[in-house]
Amino acid sequence: MKKAIIIDGNSLLFRAFYATFNPSAPIMRSKDGTPTNAIFAFSNMLARIISSFKGEERLLVVFDTGKKTFRHKELDTYKANRKPIEPDLAIQMPIAHDLLKAMGVYTYELEGFEGDDIAGTAAKLAQKEGYDVSIYTSDKDFLQLIDKHIKINLIKKGLSDIKVMDEETLYQDLGLKPYQIPDYKGLMGDSSDNIPGIKGVGEKTALKLLHQYGTIEGLQEHQDEIKGKMGEKIRAGREDALMSKKVATILR
Repeated sequence: MKKAIIIDGNSLLFRAFYATFNPSAPIMRSKDGTPTNAIFAFSNMLARIISSFKGEERLLVVFDTGKKTFRHKELDTYKANRKPIEPDLAIQMPIAHDLLKAMGVYTYELEGFEGDDIAGTAAKLAQKEGYDVSIYTSDKDFLQLIDKHIKINLIKKGLSDIKVMDEETLYQDLGLKPYQIPDYKGLMGDSSDNIPGIKGVGEKTALKLLHQYGTIEGLQEHQDEIKGKMGEKIRAGREDALMSKKVATILR
């Protein structure tokens, strides 16, 4: 079967930078002082992926624009708690684009949307065209894209520890189906993206509720049956849960 490879460019560059970054030691630089550690690690991983190609593959690298997206209209504090990007990494972002262009690798970004949305749209289109799709990222949001012909290569640590996530492994790990991932984040929130979820609901409780009720909407149909403080939290957090789910959903 034909194969399509989609790479979350921002995710891999961040991983590449921090996998080769030690705040107490100097990083790799060119003769003129330009930092190159992220580019070095990023290009090595890209080379490993391309070296496995046999001629039927298609490759796309997606990026965020770094500007506000439609999600900020739903949640104006979306990602507001993120630290500014390291200056030495920021310098290497445009260099990565130049590198990919020089290699003949197609890249895409679109103002108002995230790389997640581009990857999700491209993955579904490729699937319809008969491709098996592999997505490389460290972002667990992408797990919602898993399908019979879409797998997520989840980068766990550095750039070498990769776990291939499909429908079976996702169910083994969390007991969830791909479509439930936005519900999962909608319930427990996500501090890295500043998504609130329901106050007082953590990972274990979110999983327990989804295993029993399936979705946030299914939970809310039965919210009056849940007694005690948990029932109070769920009823009080109804709107936050639905909004958080919407923000966590990849647009395709």
